[in-house]
Amino acid sequence: MSGQTAEVRDRDRIYQQRFDARLRAHLRSLVTPTLIAEHRANPVGRHSDALERVLNYFRRAPLDGKYALFELEPNRKYRIVTTTARDGGPPRNAGDLVYTNKNDALHAVFLKRVEELMKTDRDDTHD
Repeated sequence: MSGQTAEVRDRDRIYQQRFDARLRAHLRSLVTPTLIAEHRANPVGRHSDALERVLNYFRRAPLDGKYALFELEPNRKYRIVTTTARDGGPPRNAGDLVYTNKNDALHAVFLKRVEELMKTDRDDTHD
């Protein structure tokens, strides 16, 4: 039985990887200069369907290596970090820039996540 269980887990993992690759390919098609401008103008709040889809994907990303905003001084200074899920370790700086406007910082995180999304996946071409 354990061999069958491992086989099912492998199939599940393969399916999830293919699904994610197809989803990423679709989301890349939604990223346009208009979508980026929409986020820049309003990083928090109601968004178009396309922007909501992209943001929802970003929100569901695994914690390890995820770009996030770190508040250096409450409501005053922010830095982009990457999170870690291993042993509750501290986040790592993702650059030296310090933002004094939260909306600018949120948009910078968004742009980093978009940059990651736009990288092609090896599995995108497989059916």
